[in-house]
Amino acid sequence: MRVLLAHALTPKRRRIARVLAAAGHDVCETDDPVTALGLCRRWEPDVALIHAECCGELVCDIKSDPVAYGTAIIMIERPELSPDAALDGMRRGVQDYLIEPVADGEVLTRVEAASRTKELQHELVAQGARLEALLREDALTGLSNRRAILTQLAGMVSGARRHGHPLSIAVCDIDHFKRVNDRHGHKTGDEVLVAAAHAMGTHLRQEDQLGRLGGEEFLVLLPDTDADAAMHAAERMREEVASAPTPVPVTVSIGIATWEAEEPPEVFLARADEALYAAKDAGRDRVLAATLHDRT
Repeated sequence: MRVLLAHALTPKRRRIARVLAAAGHDVCETDDPVTALGLCRRWEPDVALIHAECCGELVCDIKSDPVAYGTAIIMIERPELSPDAALDGMRRGVQDYLIEPVADGEVLTRVEAASRTKELQHELVAQGARLEALLREDALTGLSNRRAILTQLAGMVSGARRHGHPLSIAVCDIDHFKRVNDRHGHKTGDEVLVAAAHAMGTHLRQEDQLGRLGGEEFLVLLPDTDADAAMHAAERMREEVASAPTPVPVTVSIGIATWEAEEPPEVFLARADEALYAAKDAGRDRVLAATLHDRT
């Protein structure tokens, strides 16, 4: 592992460095706090052994740095270290202490323990990220799932209300999808869903959002998009799906709606959904725009 050794006293620093190097660790030495922080940023050591006389604000600087903060810190302290001072150091980011005089075996065991703790912390963060992805992503297509895309819809409606910007949505449904599953099997059906989702997203802007509502139904959020622009975007999605290299040729019906002032998200979505079913009733493979509900 990579170990940074920041110690103001050269003989002691060299002895500890030799012990760590003999155990196979990659060691970088310094007697300067500024240099130590720079090394934490550039070299990204696993563990930093910092002597109290070489500390200054180094612990706080490391833990507040966006790159260096992950370094595990072990402080080398004098025998008179008080319990209150030790607790204060732990609160500031110190992971462990070595009390002088420092034994060689203790250096190795504490460094190894600090490195393992750091690895466990990183794994916990990674697991949290994976769980967050599972909560937000559709497992098949990798798109936002129903909960996530509806949460995004509510946020965009709030933004449109606050800033007065246009907002449109499109609800897309793959035509006759049940026939695909019945005739070709669910594996082929899944492949069709993935290919169609990819086709729908081909020409979307970075700020647009595409999510899977469930089954063969998708929702597209089109911020800063008026009715005419939404119709154009939906037609391009329809054409992309029709020409996509799906395992079985499919088409898509799309209902679009443009947000009206003070319209709640659920009413906005319902209008787009009604337009979708009107498109299906009209023969499928087409885009229809919603009308405004009479809310008087």
